[in-house]
Amino acid sequence: MAKKFSDEVCLANYKKVQELFNKVIPDHSRFSVVYGCGVDVGMTNFVVVRKTTYTYSSYAVGFDTGGEEIVILPIDIDMESYGSPVYLKKSEIDKAKISWLSKEITIRDKRLPKKYIQFSVPEMINQDPDNVVIPVKQNEEAKRFAEFFKKSYSK
Repeated sequence: MAKKFSDEVCLANYKKVQELFNKVIPDHSRFSVVYGCGVDVGMTNFVVVRKTTYTYSSYAVGFDTGGEEIVILPIDIDMESYGSPVYLKKSEIDKAKISWLSKEITIRDKRLPKKYIQFSVPEMINQDPDNVVIPVKQNEEAKRFAEFFKKSYSK
């Protein structure tokens, strides 16, 4: 049975994600911040065996409704280290969409390492049996991000 995290722990984790974003991004005050997580599935076929690997990613995602810009900051699960932020303006990306079924966001852009990025912005994660995502509670923020993305970012 997976350990269930309290609302207080989830809210504290969300605040840590925000604080890390604010520490790294110079003009952070114009962005609202949400936690995003993604999984990349890789398959390798050998003569007899098929190997499947899963790579989990966590992101602090900032969105600016006025400037129609998203900043994606890769973060580790401990919320202590981070990667290079990627700034994605609506006018500069190739394609962006949100899946109506899974609510997964896909942004295609030549500047991204794999030419695309996929992630979801859950309203709440309070269980994680495999310790691969950050337990967060961001109900209102996730709804605002989804509205922003659908309204002004999807191409």
